[in-house]
Amino acid sequence: MEINSNQTVISGKWLDGISYEIAFWNNVYRWSHTFRGMMGWANYGSKIELEGFDANDFLLNFEQPKVYDVGCGMSYAIGDKIEKNGKLIPLDIHYVDPLAFHFNDILKKSKRQLPQIEFGMSEYLSAFIQNNDASLITIQNALDHSSTPVKGIIESLISLREGGILYLNHHPNEAEMEKYKGFHQYNVDERNGELYIWNKDYCINVTKLLDGFASVETKRMDNGHIIAIIRKKTEQNELPIQLQTYVDDRKDKGELCQVLLQFQYNNTSLLKSIRNSISFRIFDTIQFFAQMLPWSFKMKVKHLLKQA
Repeated sequence: MEINSNQTVISGKWLDGISYEIAFWNNVYRWSHTFRGMMGWANYGSKIELEGFDANDFLLNFEQPKVYDVGCGMSYAIGDKIEKNGKLIPLDIHYVDPLAFHFNDILKKSKRQLPQIEFGMSEYLSAFIQNNDASLITIQNALDHSSTPVKGIIESLISLREGGILYLNHHPNEAEMEKYKGFHQYNVDERNGELYIWNKDYCINVTKLLDGFASVETKRMDNGHIIAIIRKKTEQNELPIQLQTYVDDRKDKGELCQVLLQFQYNNTSLLKSIRNSISFRIFDTIQFFAQMLPWSFKMKVKHLLKQA
């Protein structure tokens, strides 16, 4: 089990990781060479491209496809066009992230002409895609940053139209490499062609969990990336019994109220407010110097660290 009566969906550890994430993106957008390096890697302004999956060909099956890039950060990575009859056509694409308020503020301060990011959380995604009309939902290097990733997968599947696909792309076992710091509380892995999400406390075979509701194709690419293509089998959103524990509207409302008031209570403390402010300044200073380095150098260092 992933959720229990003593654990809210939005955990304290997840909230504590927000400062680092904001500091990271603040400095990526602060330094022009780092921003250019990121956008040179991204597909923004080009045809949609996803590793290990022909997203363009898939989306041509829909008359008016809708794409949601969930947990997008500020990378604009996947491309915002679809190629049809040799022409590039703008996609109806929505960039969704729980830190949208912070990210849009960074966009405004940096004066970058990029689309606004919409607020939404994978753990409650069906509340933000209310017509269940998503053709394709992508989550890349973000599911393992969420507070309850299996709930995020199920909420994403509810939000899809019939035949829609949830596409996942993650580094394997990132929490282990990051020593369970910040947002890194879960690992994504492939074992014998099946999708697993695990940490020190539990291990869930997602492929078996979703059996009957969605098909799961999982593969490990040559670069190590874990790709999962999860296809919703039915238009009906009646969840099998084994999934119902993860999606409970009444319980969700109660937990959200608890998290909101607990957060307000914690931050009425002057000491807590000072600690949060100092924490952000430390992270921001570290990222200020880290993002000064050339993009190519940082990518080489990151590659070496992952090989170690």
